[in-house]
Amino acid sequence: MEKLSYDHALDRLEEIAEQVRKKEISLEASLDLLEESIQLATLCNQQIDYTAWIPQNEEDSPGEDIVDR
Repeated sequence: MEKLSYDHALDRLEEIAEQVRKKEISLEASLDLLEESIQLATLCNQQIDYTAWIPQNEEDSPGEDIVDR
């Protein structure tokens, strides 16, 4: 899977959810979409985890979790 931005991955996940809700796709296509959605969700989670550990300024230590501020 190509490197997607968080927003693009999230948009694609929403497209997949709409397709599946319509119930007009085959079981095989649904399974393919499930596999793609798992990869997209993993990518989103990795980007969120990475962003949570980026120091905001030089005073922050590299291991400091900025989410808890």
